[in-house]
Amino acid sequence: MVELYKNWKIQLWAVFIILALVILGFRGLQLGIDFKGGTLFQIELAESITNLDERSRVVQTIQQRLDWTGLRDISVNFFGDEFVIAQVAESDPDTIERIESLLKKQGVFEAMIDGNVIFSGEEIIEMPKDPARGYSLYNEGGGVRWVLPFVLRSNAALRFTEMSFHQCELLSYDPTTGREYDCANTYFFIDRPKDAILVMPKQSFVADEQLLLQGLPAEGIPQGTRIDEVLDNSSVPYFLLEKDVLDEEQLSLLEGNLSLRPIALVPSDLPSQAKQQLAGLGFELRELEVEEGLPFVFDAVGMRSIIALSEGVAQMDAASLESAETMDKLQIFGYASSRELAIQRRADLEILLQSGSLSVSVKSISKETISPLLGENFLMNAGLIGIVALLIVALVLFIRYRVIKLALPIVVVGVTEVMITVAIASLLSRFDLGAVAGILAAVGTGVDHQIIITDELRRGISEEVGSLVARAKRAFFIIMAAATTTIVTMLPIIIIGFGLGRLVGFAITTTIGVLVGVLITRPAFGEIAKAIIEKR
Repeated sequence: MVELYKNWKIQLWAVFIILALVILGFRGLQLGIDFKGGTLFQIELAESITNLDERSRVVQTIQQRLDWTGLRDISVNFFGDEFVIAQVAESDPDTIERIESLLKKQGVFEAMIDGNVIFSGEEIIEMPKDPARGYSLYNEGGGVRWVLPFVLRSNAALRFTEMSFHQCELLSYDPTTGREYDCANTYFFIDRPKDAILVMPKQSFVADEQLLLQGLPAEGIPQGTRIDEVLDNSSVPYFLLEKDVLDEEQLSLLEGNLSLRPIALVPSDLPSQAKQQLAGLGFELRELEVEEGLPFVFDAVGMRSIIALSEGVAQMDAASLESAETMDKLQIFGYASSRELAIQRRADLEILLQSGSLSVSVKSISKETISPLLGENFLMNAGLIGIVALLIVALVLFIRYRVIKLALPIVVVGVTEVMITVAIASLLSRFDLGAVAGILAAVGTGVDHQIIITDELRRGISEEVGSLVARAKRAFFIIMAAATTTIVTMLPIIIIGFGLGRLVGFAITTTIGVLVGVLITRPAFGEIAKAIIEKR
């Protein structure tokens, strides 16, 4: 038995037991809605959706925004034709605020030059997370700049090349520093309001104008930004109040815009008389909060960042457009005051671009805390029931084999298999009812496989049908075939599991449990069983 501890299979098993104890001790279980509760979001869409295919696309898009890995405990379903109910196993206020911000967006990403769309989010086919291709964070001016590289479709790359070609003006030439250019800006929007007009007081417009000229690097606004260029590129008509009410000329122009742009974007501090005038014309008012120190216009039109073209991208060295290289590999830059905020902003943009845009805009979102369906007590009771079940299994095995040294390792290995599976699963997903079912399924097959190993080894001794090594190989061939079948069955659920809810958690946990068994615990048990049987 002393030699058993030197066996690499036993040592590997011991290492994973220690790692599992460390993970569960420091991280604990990340419980899902069933055991911990969470937050329910009621999302009201701007239009009714009756087409089943379109509903499926909306649900999938929202699921990917909430959980792009597919490993968190979420549920997204339609309620009627205009409402989507999303449940998330999350209660942290900062995380909930971030999730709500992502859900509010329709997610239509557009890049503009001179008021023209040069490419959209749907035309981005890849966002490589490779530092060698530009995916990076670096300190700049007291903050952190983030870089998100992306690759465009061929037709979008050709359009970008044509519209950005020679969009720089030569200012000067210095033999030591080279040419100095003034290049055109590219304006990046998310959910540019195409069905809305903007109404704001004149003094607010002037204040925004000064803020934009001063620049706000932390918000992606470079110094010298002109408010008229921002509004021109957004293509959103705007009306300024000289007093507390709109004049007759403005009312006439607004009435002409009503059919195509029925939504009026207004700051929350717009005079009430002007709000009444807009409502009287038939506009749907959307009041936006004005954050102190930030330009209202920037957020109202969906602006996210402004980046000047470089002379390399504008290909100032190319003699003609025909000789220019097609630019399909580009980068989006952003800026934040801290590394954590930079990572979050880049991740939010990645999620929106990866999930795609919703077919309709979001009208409003309400949220409420939901209580756990089963509670943590249920999990404790399930654990106690599991222990009782293992003791019963141990009793049955003792009656079968009449040798406590054979029955006891099956129970011990089964317990450690559960512990290792739970630890690994807790790193990937939240622990919900589906995960519990997956662990039970994995444990059931685990005990069954250990009995197969034991029976094969004992048969090899009693019937003299081959060496222990040969019988062990036969047992593991049977086990590997059964495990492969289980994994192949679970993979389609994991790969195309969006919309299948707890079934994904069940499939992931079952697969982890089976892999832990065939790669770690079953080989260790095989060595223990061989040592016991050889001794007898």
